[in-house]
Amino acid sequence: MPHPMNHFPILDGFTPLEPLPRLAEHLGMKSLWIKRDDLTGLMFGGNKLRKLEYLIGDALSKGCDLVITGGSPQSNHARLTAAVANKAGMETWLCFAGRHMGMRQGNLLLNHIMGATMFTTGVYGSNNLYQAMKEKAAEAEKEGKKPYTIPVGGSTPIGDYGYLRAWKELEEQREMKQIPPFDEIYVAAGSGGTIAGLLAGIHLYPQKTNLMGISVWESKETLYQEIQDFTSQLLSWLGHDQAVSMDALQLFDQFIGKKYGVPSEAGNEAIRLLARLEGIMVDPVYTGKALSGLIDRARKGLLKDKHVLFWHTGGTPAVFTHASSLSQDEA
Repeated sequence: MPHPMNHFPILDGFTPLEPLPRLAEHLGMKSLWIKRDDLTGLMFGGNKLRKLEYLIGDALSKGCDLVITGGSPQSNHARLTAAVANKAGMETWLCFAGRHMGMRQGNLLLNHIMGATMFTTGVYGSNNLYQAMKEKAAEAEKEGKKPYTIPVGGSTPIGDYGYLRAWKELEEQREMKQIPPFDEIYVAAGSGGTIAGLLAGIHLYPQKTNLMGISVWESKETLYQEIQDFTSQLLSWLGHDQAVSMDALQLFDQFIGKKYGVPSEAGNEAIRLLARLEGIMVDPVYTGKALSGLIDRARKGLLKDKHVLFWHTGGTPAVFTHASSLSQDEA
């Protein structure tokens, strides 16, 4: 069984697991908790640091001195990859979708401050971006560098393993706090790797919990297939080749709004509600939309008897990128 012990430690202990009593009361819910993976340490934190502990560990074990990854110009994954690479003493090249980076603010500003090299690729989509990264890796090799390429979102078995570990962390935390298992866990779904890691965790350490994935860009059919593939790849890499049960997963694609990366009214309302009742910030691209899905289901009375967890996956620098949308007065 392969052992991903090429580990570059970033997280110091567990991320907080906290109740949200005022939001729960406002929504008429019996029990609502939040898992604070926005508090994972480096460069404003976020879920990708759990993946990068193992991805950068793997890169260092192979003697690499350059990390190449990418995404949208405001990618949280890109920002956190640059941060971890800096901590590990590696160079970072970031390959962005499209032809224009946009204003240097939010994550782009942070990448610039960290000294990452940034390119626009003129292409869109995870597979096309990965091809562009591989071309950059070939250029880097000609320059005598040793590149390590990470797909969009860090969704590889090595990266997703970080979220299988996160599932074990949640279970340990729950038991220490003597909290019963959660009926439903709400998670923003982008590339799907975070949910795949959690699903693998449920597969190996079973619990009567439903993962509620709120898509922020893809149709639920596409996302379902990707999560199934990622979960199978992770379990197979760990030496578990039995078929993956997807019974614990429910996906929703009606909370995307206009499109990926564009704030939605419901998402912005969710951001304000959590900030005003609990003093916690979610972002308009991922976690705000995921929270809007939870709120919608609570208002329909579907959660009043449920013990619910919202898994905060980070992304908060996007709040500043979308200041104009968020500073409009509510209707």
